[in-house]
Amino acid sequence: MADHESAWEPLGAQAVSVAEAVGRREPCVLRQRAAHWPAVAQWTWERLGALAPDMPVRLVQGNRELGATVFQSSTLGAYLQSLQGPATAGEAPLYLKEFNLLGAFPTLRADVRPQELFPPGALHDAQTWIGPAGARTGLHHDYLDNLAVQLVGRKRFYLLRPGAVERLGAVAAKHDRWAALASLNADAVVDRGVVAGDAWVVDLEPGDVLYVPARWWHEVVNHTPSVLLSGFFGTRTTVYAQWAWRQAVQGAHLAGLWRRGHCTCHPARI
Repeated sequence: MADHESAWEPLGAQAVSVAEAVGRREPCVLRQRAAHWPAVAQWTWERLGALAPDMPVRLVQGNRELGATVFQSSTLGAYLQSLQGPATAGEAPLYLKEFNLLGAFPTLRADVRPQELFPPGALHDAQTWIGPAGARTGLHHDYLDNLAVQLVGRKRFYLLRPGAVERLGAVAAKHDRWAALASLNADAVVDRGVVAGDAWVVDLEPGDVLYVPARWWHEVVNHTPSVLLSGFFGTRTTVYAQWAWRQAVQGAHLAGLWRRGHCTCHPARI
């Protein structure tokens, strides 16, 4: 995206609480807010890979949000070991997405302190995104607020204000259980014109926290091999309402009534 950098405004750090950021309903980067978490200093590829080397994992090949959905099987140990070596030229990156690392290995919960971040009374869940340099999550928006905590490596977020994709008629028909997808990448949206304050970019370092409000479009790319902890959250009413709605849509999808074969959860029909 180097040719388009001038179109993206840097998102500056703010010295606010998460509750204040939520009240503003705009993205906010909280520099080094999680730097004291043990995970930032102690999570290495060797340590994580040794937890259960033979555990089967399903990897996403390439950018399934924008392109075809393709999966590849591996083991946790082999995959994490691959992240320590050079990338294979010409091959689409393999990405371990939406991995319930803390659920699989409860002892790791002692290394993170999400209760320090979430507003009082919020319901929240945490998943990890683990992948190599160059791995990308295509342009999408989530239905719940998100606190993205960078634990290992560096990552870039491109952020677009709600409405930027919709005005172009670029909301994709492709189904995702928890997000709406765009049929364009972030640069293509910017190329078609955005107003000041609609397009922001921010790089995250280990210990940084980014608040992404629900329905803000974002595309994410790894600068280096990376571990990100995403904490989706909301009030009890909001979370239950979104859960019921998305469960109903997913049920229709699994029954073959809604975009079967055109989704992020099943391999593409090619």
